[in-house]
Amino acid sequence: MARANLNIWFSMYHLLLQTLGKLRYDQDHMIQSPFDMLPSDRLKKFTAPKGSVLFREGDPTEGLFLSLSATIKMARSGPDGEPVTIHTVQARQSFAEASVFADKYHCDAVVLFEGEVIRIPKPIVLAGLADPEFSTAYNRIMSRQVQAYRQIVEIMSIRSAVERVYAAVVAGLLDTSVMTLSQRIALTHEATYRALRILVRQGRLENPSRGQYNLPK
Repeated sequence: MARANLNIWFSMYHLLLQTLGKLRYDQDHMIQSPFDMLPSDRLKKFTAPKGSVLFREGDPTEGLFLSLSATIKMARSGPDGEPVTIHTVQARQSFAEASVFADKYHCDAVVLFEGEVIRIPKPIVLAGLADPEFSTAYNRIMSRQVQAYRQIVEIMSIRSAVERVYAAVVAGLLDTSVMTLSQRIALTHEATYRALRILVRQGRLENPSRGQYNLPK
């Protein structure tokens, strides 16, 4: 009986190891649609350390990127040369899709938190566009990016800091931290906090906890 129980235990342990191995494999190789349609052997996977720069504004384009587990800040120069965060890339998101049709990158990509990143060479993407299914999905991603960038431009055109911050919160741009929000809308950290306090006093925003600001329910 003891030997039978031991065999059962070893079998369960072996099955558990197989399951964990499969989960690790799936997490490492999980690529979001439509990029899973591209040849996997042509994708360049690497670890991006915190603080590293994947590309700078003006660099020649080499392709687009997928984040498997890294967090990346996409920023470009504002009207007065100040850095403006246009997007914060989270795990399992693609970025720099427009670079496939451009000679140079239009922003900086700086790693905020280390993680795995995949670079997809430009020729691979261009070849994939011959597939109608991939092309449709890729164009859908591009359309969402254009809408997001247009929204940022409209918000930054608001002269009043209070109204600019309010418009940004309404648009859902305060999804990480106040510091990140200030970079996205080209205001100083201090000016953004002042505007948030004014909006709370006016009753246009609620501040249920530190760093959290919501629209009144």
